[in-house]
Amino acid sequence: MGIRTYKDELTIEENQKGVLDLDTVKGCTLGCMNCEKGCWGLCYAYKIATFRGIDFSKSITRWLKSKQQMRSIGKTIFRSQKEFVRIGTMGDPCHNWDYTLRICRWVANSKKPIVIITKHWIGLTDEQMKELGGLGVIINTSLSALDTEEQIKYRLEQYEKYKKYGKSVLRIISCDFNRESEEGKRLAEIQDELFKNDYIIDNPLRVPLSYPMVKSGIIKVKKIMDINSEVYMSRFYPDTYIGVCKDCPEMCGINFNYKENE
Repeated sequence: MGIRTYKDELTIEENQKGVLDLDTVKGCTLGCMNCEKGCWGLCYAYKIATFRGIDFSKSITRWLKSKQQMRSIGKTIFRSQKEFVRIGTMGDPCHNWDYTLRICRWVANSKKPIVIITKHWIGLTDEQMKELGGLGVIINTSLSALDTEEQIKYRLEQYEKYKKYGKSVLRIISCDFNRESEEGKRLAEIQDELFKNDYIIDNPLRVPLSYPMVKSGIIKVKKIMDINSEVYMSRFYPDTYIGVCKDCPEMCGINFNYKENE
């Protein structure tokens, strides 16, 4: 069987972590344009898609095509015991913000919180941010010290901008950088500054021993139990939660106490 793209029909499913996933877009064209195998060559979504024979570099919008499909997804959302609906698990919804907003309007009727995870490859307009904020959508802006200086500056701007409209979270893909290495020290200092922001989620990087920055001593890793298996992970804060969604203290930001109109 040759390589294929994701199907273009919207589905909802609970993943291994216990996340209720309603990806409006699967795949990440712009992320793969930035780095062929996804961000820093370590994107877990890219790896899973490739293992399944799917071309992750093709962003596919997942459409609602029938009333039956809409009813089925709606029932799943209403009946689910999961605390929120997440958009942005196996793709970045920025590839179709207009459609993602349409789906958020619909899901908001369930009164279940909505979390969007994005790197803002394509930025939201002020009007889109205002409407998402009005719907109570929590936006997790994903970034890392491994990003370029320009990318970090831009994503921090998006994070700050959405605070004016809604619940904005900085999702830091973190590493235990080796400060005895010149490059490790430089990256650690960038990361230190990122952690000074408000509304932080620490998401330690899963990284194999074969990764060049591990082999060169820039990133330190340990084998850590994650759900049912051990993985190599670079965890800077030893008490950062690793595990299933239902026990997470931050819950993708829905448990934070947000200030109004920052």
